[in-house]
Amino acid sequence: MQFYLKPEGGPKLLFSVLDGGGQPVYEVRGEFLSFGNHFTLRTPEGGTAARLTGVSLPGVFRYTAVSGVQRVRIWVRPEAAHKAVQFKGKDWHFRGSLLTRSFDIVEERRGSPPSVIMTHGHCWSGRTDCYAVTVAQETDVPLALCVAVAVDFAIPSGCASPVPAG
Repeated sequence: MQFYLKPEGGPKLLFSVLDGGGQPVYEVRGEFLSFGNHFTLRTPEGGTAARLTGVSLPGVFRYTAVSGVQRVRIWVRPEAAHKAVQFKGKDWHFRGSLLTRSFDIVEERRGSPPSVIMTHGHCWSGRTDCYAVTVAQETDVPLALCVAVAVDFAIPSGCASPVPAG
């Protein structure tokens, strides 16, 4: 499934999530507290698909994403040379570059090749910059989008090489 994560920059609305045809399917709303932040992945009808809570510590952003009974913890270390993004609660592994925001999340199981959970890349679509996110399985969509939000929120703005969407 193809999605576009479009930064909104509003005080509460941080991202719009569009489907491959440009129709809104989710929005990411946020609340910033003195020690951390709370994000909610909402459907257009106002329902909650997932919650993402986090704290910012020196050199690391720590998040917990929850969707139904699924949960994953995410550590984002923007300055780390190795293991810049790590997970607990899923056998997911980060593969790619934070700087260019071009990465995959893969699931590694013993005895079989890694399976791609999601891909993420900075792109432009029409007049605005956005992030293209492809998620392989529908059941992984809410948590995969939370990972994209966690990484995109933790990394300072800027990208070396956007690519066209579509």
